[in-house]
Amino acid sequence: MNAELIPLNRFEGRFRAALMFEDAQSLLGMTRTESRAFLHTAREEGFRGQYEKTCLLRYDQGKSRLLIAGLGKRKEFEPDRIRVAAAMLIRDAEKMEVRQLGLLLAKAVPSGLPGFVEAAVHGAILAAYHYTEHRKLKDDDPRPPDDLFLCLPKGQAATKTLKRAVAEARAVADAVCYTRDLVNEPPSEKSPEKIAELATWLAKKGRISVQVLHKAELEKQGMNGILRVGAGSHEPPCLVHLHYKPKKARKTVCLVGKGITFDSGGLSLKPSTGMDAMKSDMAGAAAVLGVFKLLGDVNLPVEVHGLAPLAENLPGGSAQKPGDVLRAYSGKTVEVLNTDAEGRLILADALAFGSRLKPDVMVDMATLTGACVIAVGDEYSALFGTSRPTISALIRLGKQQGEWFWELPLVERYKSHIKSKVADIKNIGKQRVAGSIVAGLFLQEFVDKEVPWVHIDIAGPAFTQDGWDYARPGGTGVPVRTIAAWLKSL
Repeated sequence: MNAELIPLNRFEGRFRAALMFEDAQSLLGMTRTESRAFLHTAREEGFRGQYEKTCLLRYDQGKSRLLIAGLGKRKEFEPDRIRVAAAMLIRDAEKMEVRQLGLLLAKAVPSGLPGFVEAAVHGAILAAYHYTEHRKLKDDDPRPPDDLFLCLPKGQAATKTLKRAVAEARAVADAVCYTRDLVNEPPSEKSPEKIAELATWLAKKGRISVQVLHKAELEKQGMNGILRVGAGSHEPPCLVHLHYKPKKARKTVCLVGKGITFDSGGLSLKPSTGMDAMKSDMAGAAAVLGVFKLLGDVNLPVEVHGLAPLAENLPGGSAQKPGDVLRAYSGKTVEVLNTDAEGRLILADALAFGSRLKPDVMVDMATLTGACVIAVGDEYSALFGTSRPTISALIRLGKQQGEWFWELPLVERYKSHIKSKVADIKNIGKQRVAGSIVAGLFLQEFVDKEVPWVHIDIAGPAFTQDGWDYARPGGTGVPVRTIAAWLKSL
């Protein structure tokens, strides 16, 4: 979907849209006089601007239509409500086969006009997303509008700030959609080497470089966490290292994303029910690639390393076995008691590698534990870590972006749960006890104590069967928007 900023008098379409606070005396983007007749008719239909509600009105002898979406009570306003309202407008317009939609913008919104623009573009583009790569489109398939015109209020100029807000919002939304595509792709189409090849396409001369450590290099480096997880598959594992280096970087950040391109559980085989969704076990790596797609389109004075350890976890004849001991890249030995606790093994190598890059902060993203979904549900991500400023920033910015985070503790006493009798550490703790926390403690063992670090467990919100708000069923792109906002804040 195209999103363009234009003066209201240049919009020539017959379908306009506006937002409204509950029981307000005017529509956002209209004067009270202009709004009066619309509001009277809307209230006759029982619409008062309730959050997550819409109302369709006709005017100009039925030739033109106005679609209104509610923001709820003004005192309960959050920027994400604009995204949700824009998404509802797009879905209603999609049902009515509208090709061009003009959204009235308003200055008098708590988030300000640039914030209004950003949220509206995010909500519209993300709601318009459909994954149709592998099926033949039908005539009656839903088709979102081709164009969203952001119509400026009378007397409001299209300033550089507003134009930049539109461009950046489109770039972020496109990066999220790219991430969703990677997650939604069938597992046979995204082997570790295929994902690595896609990563190389993100390279931009003088801006982004890409290095891939293939199987031979992994063996040379001693990255046995990645190697042993991928040993049961015919598809060789690899490690992707992306690097964005602006001319005057103020900080250096390392992003690490778990990339299990399909997770059968290995010899600790998962139940067949729901295994098809295990194509999403590379959502962390997909988010890293999505962020670098964004970095190719925007200018940020932050140096960023992106690491994506990639492997396919299958129960082949050469697969690692419960009871095996491996020596990770850091030199620590790991007793593997459950081959379905594999994500932490590949992340162990990547985090140790990232630590040697000496970043100011390192953040990893992983669909790591089912225990996380039990703890915080399927729309929240759990946060753990040693960087208090980063954790606070991610929670705050996530709320603004409509990506929700909840901090869980790294309980020092629980380190005893992963103490091994035959190796330095074991890869699981007590059964059904503090699974997400213990996984975080395991990862912490491979992060240099001098490197501030945050672990994000996205097991719940990275993939949805039913969809919500502006996320269609499938990959959601969490937490790309929050990471983008955080990098910008640095």
